[in-house]
Amino acid sequence: MRSAVIALAAAAAVLAAGCAGQQTSNNADDFSGEEKAVAQVVDDLAEAGMKGEAGDICNTLFTAEVADALNQGNRNCQDAVDDQLQDASSFELDVLEVDVSGDTATAVVRSEFDGTKEDRTLTFQKVNGTWRIAGLDGGDR
Repeated sequence: MRSAVIALAAAAAVLAAGCAGQQTSNNADDFSGEEKAVAQVVDDLAEAGMKGEAGDICNTLFTAEVADALNQGNRNCQDAVDDQLQDASSFELDVLEVDVSGDTATAVVRSEFDGTKEDRTLTFQKVNGTWRIAGLDGGDR
């Protein structure tokens, strides 16, 4: 179970990773209400990834459970996410759909890696009134 959480946290970081100078999407503009708030987290993830702000991703975008799962030995979430951000070279991010059910939500996000577009589903949890990334399901939709 712990390795699955680590993999999803790393994958979420990769989903947001990119080169400086690339522009992020304004996915939130395509939604309203709670769906807009969830899409905004994806936009924030992309922007933080582009800027190399691993600490912000760990501290403000991941749930505590996801961030804690990346703490291993003398490496923490920020170290793990930073490694992923440095390894990535480009990204394209598009929120295709958002589904909110109470304090949980999912967003289908299309990203591009090495010229291949892939759809993944991010899961979210509302923590103290703020949406946070709680997981990432792999694979095409």
